[in-house]
Amino acid sequence: MLKYFPPVIVLIFISCSGSKPKMLLPEKVSPEIYDVLLENEIVKVMKVSFAPGQEDNMHDHYPFTGYLLDGGKAQVTMPDGKVNEREFPSGFIAHNGNGIRHKVKNIGSNDINIILIEHKKLGSTPTFENDVNLSAHAVSPDIYEIVHEDELIKVYTAIFPAGSSDNVHEHGMNTAYVITGGKVEITGPDGSVNERNIPDGAVLHSDKMVRHQVKNIGKTDIKVLLAEYK
Repeated sequence: MLKYFPPVIVLIFISCSGSKPKMLLPEKVSPEIYDVLLENEIVKVMKVSFAPGQEDNMHDHYPFTGYLLDGGKAQVTMPDGKVNEREFPSGFIAHNGNGIRHKVKNIGSNDINIILIEHKKLGSTPTFENDVNLSAHAVSPDIYEIVHEDELIKVYTAIFPAGSSDNVHEHGMNTAYVITGGKVEITGPDGSVNERNIPDGAVLHSDKMVRHQVKNIGKTDIKVLLAEYK
């Protein structure tokens, strides 16, 4: 089951270090750890991989949503030298609306793998007149689970068991990471039907409002993490 911890519990993971005159981009200062999967003016999606004992250099993040593919024990050092240690489980989800400067070390015995969705324009993305009655969670709460929501963004997971379908719904501008992929049938508002094979680890970004219905026509469950801008 996907896990979400409220901000007070994950303070050491998402604490903001205050104003920063120049960003230290993690993929620049620690390219062996941070792999950019997708980047545009709105969003940057990275896979972050720490081998046991490996640490990155001090760096900054935009506001972000994080998902731990493989958890572990980490040591987090802030710019003032404060050090915290915590065990982060696989499936851990955190959201930070402010950004952060820190460095991280894997002090456990297994690899830690993280997906970071950095929101470069949070609060200044184009808005759409979505029908709230057609929001994904409202029409298909058995598929979509909200794990964080504020006035700027909604973060949720979508789990489609094999053979299941959601109801017709709308998404605003959004970014999605496919945790576990599969074969889907997508029905558009005009009745057109398309089939797609979406692999594990696929990164999808839509800069416009979308209305559709999705069915899992494969034999395995599909799991997706979505960040939808308001």
